[in-house]
Order: sequence, then C-alpha cells, then structure tokens
Amino acid sequence: MKTGIAVFAYNRSQHLQQVLAGLQKNRNVEKLYLFQDGLKCEAHRKEWEKVKEVIKNIAWCEVQCSFAEENRGLAYSIVEGINRVLEENDTVIVLEDDCVPAPDFIDFMEQCFEKYQNSKRIYSVSGYSYPFHIRESSESDVYFCGRISSWGWGTWKDRWENYEQDYGMLQRMKKDKEKSLCLALWGRDLEEMLADRVRGNNDSWAVFWALKVIEEGGLCVNPCDSLIQNIGLDGSGVHCGKSDFFDVRLCPKKHEGFLLPDNTEITPETEEAFAPLYGSYTALTYRQKKDRCSALIYGVGSLFLVNEKRINDDYDIVAFVDRNKKGYYAGKKILLPDEIKDYEFDKLVIMIRDEGEAGRVAEDMTDRYGIPEEKIESGTARYTLWESHSYKPLGEGRTLSDKV
Repeated sequence: MKTGIAVFAYNRSQHLQQVLAGLQKNRNVEKLYLFQDGLKCEAHRKEWEKVKEVIKNIAWCEVQCSFAEENRGLAYSIVEGINRVLEENDTVIVLEDDCVPAPDFIDFMEQCFEKYQNSKRIYSVSGYSYPFHIRESSESDVYFCGRISSWGWGTWKDRWENYEQDYGMLQRMKKDKEKSLCLALWGRDLEEMLADRVRGNNDSWAVFWALKVIEEGGLCVNPCDSLIQNIGLDGSGVHCGKSDFFDVRLCPKKHEGFLLPDNTEITPETEEAFAPLYGSYTALTYRQKKDRCSALIYGVGSLFLVNEKRINDDYDIVAFVDRNKKGYYAGKKILLPDEIKDYEFDKLVIMIRDEGEAGRVAEDMTDRYGIPEEKIESGTARYTLWESHSYKPLGEGRTLSDKV
C-alpha cells in the first residue's frame, strides 16, 4: 500500500516546527503533503507568513505544498486535503500543526494499515492514546474502541469514501435501540458538538467522521502508549482553548515491531475507561446484573447527566420519560407519559432541576396518570448536592470544538 502523509497548518510556526522535527525522526518519511489555509485576518499575518517560510524551507524530504489563496476554514481544508492525498495514495496519515509524533509513529500507522486492511469494520487508526490506563498485555500494543481521534490519525481510501457531512445521522441513531447504545458509549458529547456546528460555533469536520463510525458500528485502533503528544491546548489555537486534561506522555520506548492482535473486539475495560470522557454510565449497565431497585427516569437533562453514575448505582433504569423527546437514550426507550402504564417499575424518579416544576410534574403523574405517590421520588433533592462531585462530560466545561 502507498501511504500519503498530510500536515495541516495555519499560523503557529513554532508548533509546526515541533511536528516536523518529530516527523524527521521517523523512518520512511520520503514525502509530505503540506496544506496551509489562507489568511483569516490581519492580526494573524505575522505568524501566518512565518508558517509559509517554515514550509518552504523543508529540505530533508520531498514536499508537495498547497497554499490556499483565501481562508477556507478547518473543516473544508482538512476534508479537501485528505481527498487530494487519497487521489494518489491508498492510505493517508493526518497531522495537524499541534500533534507531535514519536519516532515510531509512522511505523505504527503503516503496520496497522497493513495488518487491518481487510478488516473493514476498522475505520480509523490513531497514534494518540486517551488519558487513561488500559491494562498492559503481553499479546498486544493496542486497544480497540468506537471513538475516532483526530490527533495524529489515519485511514484507508475505501473507508474514507464513507465520510459525509450528514446532519441526519444523530437523529437516525437516536431512533434505533442498538445504535443509541453505541452513541452513548462513544459519543455522548457529539450532539452538542453537532448543534454548535449548526450554530456556527465550531468548524468541526471530525464530528461527522465520529458519528459515521459509530453509526456503522466501526472500530478504531489506538496504541496503549501514546505516540502523539498534542501541544496545541495552550490557548494558541483558533479552534480550541487552554487545557491540560488530555495531556499524555509520549511512549518512552522505540518499537521494532508492534504487537497487533487478530482479535479486534472491544473489551469491557475499555468501555468503562471511556465513560468519563465521551461515554455514558447508563450504557455501561447493559451487561451488568440487574439487582437494584427498578426505575423510570423522568428527564434526560443536565441534572440527570451530571449525576448519571450515581443514579445508575442506585437504580436499574428501565426507561426514560419525556414529554418532548422520542426514541432511545443509551439503548433505553424514551416514553411519553401515557406509555408509563405499560411498564413495570419500583420508582419514578423525577430529574428536573427546578423544584417547582418537579413538584408540578409529580402531581400530574399522580392525578392524570394514576401513579401512586409512594412510587414517585424527587431526584432534585437527592442528587443536586452531588453535582460538584460528579464528573462533567466534555460538553459541559471541557468542550474542545474539533478535538474528538
């Protein structure tokens, strides 16, 4: 297979130099495709000009440059650049100007491309490993998950042909029990990210790639020890802020060959590790023994989400109730109030932040739908105090607009 290495830059010359220095330490880098977006505003001109000079002065390998005459934005630049590289190659490796590779990053990517080229369920290979510990195995240097990473990643031409900016994917998945479970396991933050895309608050291309892989039940390969270090969460970027949450150390050892297993199944350990990042504790309970009090949960808003782990520790969630939403959440049906009569449950837990509104709903459930008062429980009083102790999903305070 022929692999093209694409590097995307805009106006961070020092970051780009570190990425290029990392690539220079890798073997088999004979050619780079460099893409620089056009100038967005005069305030960026000085650094933008420096980036152009850095690209023009690369002398240690062949370089095919593409300098946009106008600012096209992140999503357009990345997608069009990948399409261009795959016109001449079978696979593509994508690096943005803040993703510094380890010396064996390219070897890892090419070995994965070769090993899994016929495993069509695998959509993406990433050199970045998320900031959690997956138990080391003597039989594998990688783990599999359902979430793509856009930090030092790559794919095959035939998989990328499935990419599309389809705004209907999210709603399709929420109407399907199994796909809603996968969405909750790997992409609970994507709904807000897609909404921000519609509002014009981000220019994410990767939200569509992440949703497509989840919708197709696809897999992603990640190294147990990260081969990419992101240096761009320092406030310097146009599309992401300042954070150390995703900091990882580059793998300290050089691999001559990576242990890549034939078995590509996702382990329960990996699903659990993703829950505080992008996942859902409700989705994790699908394989657990149900020996808790059974409950219907009224409301899937912020009060529920920030307390989701504790609620699942307390209850076996049978279904959700909402007057406006339909479909499924994490594989659980979302009911209209008049459907409650068809379900058996011990408690109806009302997860509405406003106590007055929660009280009115409780009265309505009793008076209109005949639910006994002793079966109704206020989640407002029980769980609000726990909000400060609960994890916050990426959509609440840690959103990195295109870093999926």
